[in-house]
Amino acid sequence: MTLNQASKYSIKPEHILLVHDELDKTLGKLAMKQGGSAWGHNGVRSCVECLQTDVMPRLRVGIGRPSGKTSVHRHVLGCFSQEEQKILIGVLEQSVDILLSQLTDKEDVQSPLLPPGGRPALQTGKQRVCSIFPPKDTTGQT
Repeated sequence: MTLNQASKYSIKPEHILLVHDELDKTLGKLAMKQGGSAWGHNGVRSCVECLQTDVMPRLRVGIGRPSGKTSVHRHVLGCFSQEEQKILIGVLEQSVDILLSQLTDKEDVQSPLLPPGGRPALQTGKQRVCSIFPPKDTTGQT
C-alpha cells in the first residue's frame, strides 16, 4: 500500500497491521510490536519507506535462524518442513486471534503506544513503487 492509497481510503499508517517473519524469534513464537525500526528486514523497510513512517503495529512471527550452512536468504524464502508445518497450524490460529483482538480493542486504537506521527522514514533519494497484493485464493472459490 502506498502513502497515496492509504490517504485515498483515509487509512492512517498507525491503523495498518503489518505481519512479518522474524529471524530472531524461534519458530512459532509471536510478538506484537508497536512501530520502530525495520532492523534490516527488507519487507518492513519497504513498508516504512512507502508509508513514510514507522508507526505501524506489527505482528512478528518467529521463523528462527537457519541451521548449519543454510544462508539466511535460502532459509527465509525456503519451504517449511512437514514438522514445521504442524507448528504453523497453531501459529496461524494464534495470529488470527491476536490480529482480531488488535482490530477490536478500542483502547489500543484510542491511545496508541507511539506519539502521533512516529518517526519519518529515512529518505534514500530514490522513488519507489510499492504495493501490497491481496493473498491468492487457493480454495477455488470467488
